[in-house]
Amino acid sequence: MAQRIRALLNLISGMKMRYRMLFIYIIGGALPSIVIALYLIHGMSEILVDQAMRAEVTELEMIRSQTEDMTGTVSTVTKYFYFDRQMEEIATRQYSDYLEMVQDYKSFTSFLDYGKYYNNIVAWINVYMKNDSLVGNSRFVKVTEEIEGEEWYRAAAEKKGGALWCLRTIPSTDYSNYNALTLVRMLKTRKGADVGVLAVYIRPERFEVLLQDRGCDTFVILNGETVIARTGGEVDAGQIGEFLPAGNSRQVQESIFLGRQEYVMTCETIPLAESEDYLQVASFKAYRDILREVNSRTARSILLFAFSVVLSVTIILVFANLFSHRVERFREQMQKAAGGSFELEKELGGRDEISDLYNYLGTMILQIQRLLAEVYQERLHAERLTIQQKDAEFKMLASQINPHFLYNTLETIRMRARRSRQYDIEEIVSMLAKIMRSTLQAGAREVTMKAEMELVEYYLRIQQYRFEERIQYHIHVEDGLEALTILPLIIQPIVENSIIHGLECKVGVGTIDIRAARREKHVVITIEDDGVGMSEEKLAELQNRLNSYSENGRHIGVSNVHQRVKLRYGEDCGVKIDSVADCGTKVEILLPDAEELRAQM
Repeated sequence: MAQRIRALLNLISGMKMRYRMLFIYIIGGALPSIVIALYLIHGMSEILVDQAMRAEVTELEMIRSQTEDMTGTVSTVTKYFYFDRQMEEIATRQYSDYLEMVQDYKSFTSFLDYGKYYNNIVAWINVYMKNDSLVGNSRFVKVTEEIEGEEWYRAAAEKKGGALWCLRTIPSTDYSNYNALTLVRMLKTRKGADVGVLAVYIRPERFEVLLQDRGCDTFVILNGETVIARTGGEVDAGQIGEFLPAGNSRQVQESIFLGRQEYVMTCETIPLAESEDYLQVASFKAYRDILREVNSRTARSILLFAFSVVLSVTIILVFANLFSHRVERFREQMQKAAGGSFELEKELGGRDEISDLYNYLGTMILQIQRLLAEVYQERLHAERLTIQQKDAEFKMLASQINPHFLYNTLETIRMRARRSRQYDIEEIVSMLAKIMRSTLQAGAREVTMKAEMELVEYYLRIQQYRFEERIQYHIHVEDGLEALTILPLIIQPIVENSIIHGLECKVGVGTIDIRAARREKHVVITIEDDGVGMSEEKLAELQNRLNSYSENGRHIGVSNVHQRVKLRYGEDCGVKIDSVADCGTKVEILLPDAEELRAQM
C-alpha cells in the first residue's frame, strides 16, 4: 500500500505544472463538491417546503401585528367619548328649536377631530341615540324601532358598555354600500344612564392593503363566521368554516383537503381588546404550488451546479495554461540573469506573485545602479538639515537676547534715577520691569491669586503717576484665596479697559474696586468702576463679541480672557459684564470654587 502511494506521489510530482493543477482540482475540489451537491439536492425538497410554511407563518404574524395595532387604536378612540358632557347633553336634551339642535351638532367637533387625527384607520364615527326630539343625520342617528330590533344594537345594549365587533355598512357618502369592521359600545353617563351606542368604522382599504401582496387565498374572518376581507378566488369561503380552529387557538398550521386538493392552512387568531370577539387571518396555499416551486428551485440548482462544474473546469484549464506559460518565461529570464545578462523583458504580465517576483528581480538590478546616487542625495539632505538646525538655534538665541537687553536697559534707567534721587522715576521703572517680565513670561503656567493682584497693583500705581489724583483703587482678596492658582493675565486686561474706556473720559476722580471672594460654587473676581459706563446697545454688542473672539497678535482683551477661562475651567465659567451709562461698569470673572482650584494646583 505504501509503495502504491509513493508511486502515485512520484507520478504527480513528475507531471507538468498545468496537468498537476488540473489533477489536484478534480481530486480535491470537484469530486467532493459533486458528492455534497447531490446530498443537498436530495434533502432540498423538505427544506424548501419547511421554509415556505415558516414564511407563511411569518407573513401572517406581520398581518396579525398590524391588525392588533389597528383594532387597539379604534378601541382607544371609543374610550375618548366616555363621560363626554356635551354628548350627554345632546342625548338627554329635549329640543323644541331645530336651529338650536343644529347649533349643538356643529359645536360637537369630537367626531371630526378624532376622524382627522386617526384618518388613516377610522373611516367614520357616529352615535345612535334614543331621543325623540332629535332630527337624525349621519353622525347623530336617531334610534328607531327597526334599529332597536337589530341584533348588533341589542347585543351592544346587553354588554352595558363593553366592546362589540361586527360588520356594518358605512353611512358616509365616501363609502357607498361599503361594509366595514365596526366597534360598537354603549356609552354611559357617570351615573350609569345610557347615552347612546357609539360606532367606529375601520377603513375597508386597510385590510385590502394588508392582503394585497399575498400569493395565495387569504381571509380575515370575524368570530369564525363573517368574512371581513379576502384575496384570491380559488378557495370557496363556504368550505373553510369547518377547518377553522377555535377562538382560543393562537396559531395553527396543518394540511387539509378541500375537495380533492390538498392545502396547507395557516391561521392566526387575534383576540380583540375588551371583547369576547376575535379575528382570524387564515391562508390556504395549495400543496401543489409549494411542490411546483420546490421542483423549480431544485431543477435550477442542478442546472446551476452543472454549469458551475463545466465553467470551473474550463477556467482551471485556461488558468493552468496561462500560469504554466508565465512560469516558463520567468525561468528563462532567471537563466539569463544567472548568466550575467541584465537585459530583461520590461513586463512579464499579470499582477500575481510570479509577476511580483519578476518585478523584484528588475528592482534589485536597478537599485544597485541607483545606490551611489541615493547615498549622495542623503548626504546633501543631511547637510541641509544641519544648516537649518543651526539657523533655528541662532534665531532662538536672538529671541532670548532681546528681552534680556530690555530688562538690562530698564535696570540702568532705574539706577540712574536712584543716583539722581528721582525716586518716582525709579519706582515707575521698577514696576514697569516687573509688569513686562510677567507679561513676556506668561504662558500655560498658572500663578497665584496674590501674584496676579500684585501685577494689577503695579499697573494701577503706574497709572496713578500718569493721572495723579484722578484715579483711586481698592484691592481686597478674601482670606484663604491668595494662595489659589489661576490663569495669568486675566485681571489686568479688564482693569486696563476700565481705565481707557471708563475713567479717562470721566470728569473728576474715578475709582476702581477689585475684589476676590467666594460665591456659591464659584470664586468670583469683580472689577467695578464708577466711570462713564456704556449704553444698552453698546453693552449688548460687547456681550455678543465675547463669544466671537479671534486671535490678533499678542493683544489680550476681554474676549481673550473670556475664552481662556471657558477653555480652562468649563462652560459655566467666564466673564460677565454689566454697565449703566454715566454710572459705571462691573465685570465679573467666574472661576471654579476654591476646592476645585486647590485640586488643580
